[in-house]
Amino acid sequence: MIRAALTALLLILSTAVGAQEMRTFTNRFGSVDVPVAPRCVVSLHDFSLTSQLLELGVAPCGSTGRKRLLTETLYRGSSGRYDTRGIRYVGTHQSPDLETIAALKPALIVGLSYHAPLLEKLSLIAPVVLLPLREEGIIAYSGQLADLVGRKARHDEMVREYRTIAAAFRRRVPDADRITVTPMEVYRDGFRIIGRGGMEQVIADFGLGHVPALEGSSRNIPYSLERLPDFDSDIIIDTYEESLDEEAETRAFRQTTQWRNLFAVRNRQFLYLNRSRYGETMQGLIGSATLLTSHVAERELLRQSDLR
Repeated sequence: MIRAALTALLLILSTAVGAQEMRTFTNRFGSVDVPVAPRCVVSLHDFSLTSQLLELGVAPCGSTGRKRLLTETLYRGSSGRYDTRGIRYVGTHQSPDLETIAALKPALIVGLSYHAPLLEKLSLIAPVVLLPLREEGIIAYSGQLADLVGRKARHDEMVREYRTIAAAFRRRVPDADRITVTPMEVYRDGFRIIGRGGMEQVIADFGLGHVPALEGSSRNIPYSLERLPDFDSDIIIDTYEESLDEEAETRAFRQTTQWRNLFAVRNRQFLYLNRSRYGETMQGLIGSATLLTSHVAERELLRQSDLR
């Protein structure tokens, strides 16, 4: 009965796409009839989808985000960079508010693969397209998003810019595979191997190397302090969320002997980057690639292999 009531409510709140011109959009998750020029787009992920839409010049009518009592909604990757005042908060990316989304009467809803369990209910509101960020990478998913909102030309410009930076790096550092890089995310009592902001893709596109432990690692496994030496590299990259005071929370970890003894830390080759500024978007790739170029290709770098 609850499910039937919710379905009825969504049907009442939602408005059919109606007379809008439609076309069929197809990707690895299936085919969906979508508007040719969607007027109101709801994003189910602020860090990846909302920020990429804004980079393309499209302001979504609604987006998930982070909301604390008596504070402005934080749209990760977008707040502070773009005017987000016209975006309606529709809950968190793990649990979007279906009633709020339906009230917006969107023409299109975009999400990621893990939103698949919500597909049936969301499809009662508007056409839903899931995009393959984890499955196919930033360039592929952002290209599909650009296609959906009629901004393919702008996306192609950003791809060309990114590939130009990558090609220039490879020319300046022909032996890049001899430089080892480990992207990680430090927490209060451990760390994970995560390359935020597309950093993993930049490292691969630059042809940089890695230590053996990285090959058998997993993004979803937390590692303890004792495992740090296994990932000791020429360069270590961590990221922070400026609004969450993460640097203070991890200060004790960074004072440990294991951390201070890392080659990258001892030789000032540890990079600490703002992950909201360099998100999982095309501009995030361009920003991460530019930073890595300046820190690797345009400075004198120490390599552990040179000291052996």
